Amino acid sequence: MPTRDLWHLGFARLIRERAPPGFLVHTEVPLSDQPQRADVLLIRREDQPRSDGEGQVLRFLWIHLSKDTLLEFKSPTRGFRRSDLMRLVSYGSQYHVLEHERLLSPSDLTLVLVVPARSAALDDEIARMGFRLTLLGGGYGRIDGGVYTIFLVITDDVSDEERDDFLRIFSHKDCRTREAFWWWQQWSAEDLTMQDVKMMEGYEEMRRKFVSSLTPEERLAGLAPEQRLAGLTPEQQLLAMANDVLRVLPDDYLRSLPADVQDAIRTRIGRPSR
Repeated sequence: MPTRDLWHLGFARLIRERAPPGFLVHTEVPLSDQPQRADVLLIRREDQPRSDGEGQVLRFLWIHLSKDTLLEFKSPTRGFRRSDLMRLVSYGSQYHVLEHERLLSPSDLTLVLVVPARSAALDDEIARMGFRLTLLGGGYGRIDGGVYTIFLVITDDVSDEERDDFLRIFSHKDCRTREAFWWWQQWSAEDLTMQDVKMMEGYEEMRRKFVSSLTPEERLAGLAPEQRLAGLTPEQQLLAMANDVLRVLPDDYLRSLPADVQDAIRTRIGRPSR
């Protein structure tokens, strides 16, 4: 059985929360008696009118989806690998067999491949399968030539084009807002499947994405004193200290520090230079 990692759990949570109202979102969907699972299954709800324009993630995609959609997500740490596209197509066939009484035509099923970036391996596989890639702009593409229509989503590009900081979590790009960090923290704390989150594949890479959006105090929160100072320069160690400690430093010592460090400390403790 494929290992469930932090990337896949988080991406499924993002799709579930930010899909437009007209979709049921299932994850870890069994496709056969063998241990094969689609990352995300999207089913259009027949009891609601279409509201594709209300999607808050992958906003260009929803209008193109059929009754059912199988989505395969490739994380930024693993990326696309040889046979991943072939595997997605095989998943489509298996799922269609299971749902053939409801999905009467291949056009009732859409496949979506989500990758962090376009790669030579992806282009080679498209050519090897006799398919054609048409770039649609904004980080999206359509792969034609098979039984099912396949849409390509490149998260590096889509997250920038749609200014989606939540999607940047699942790309090679760093997050730029604290909202994405708070979403990640809340999800990690609330999801009952996340008890061993720090041990999961992808944790360190995902955590590092948020560093640039945090204040020094937020970055150090929860760390033991020895963890706060490990690997820091003397100036960085000073800035990691609490304000109460910095206030006892004499002015002569502050004036000996580099100008930027001195200014930062004086601003924090409210002591202007004389």
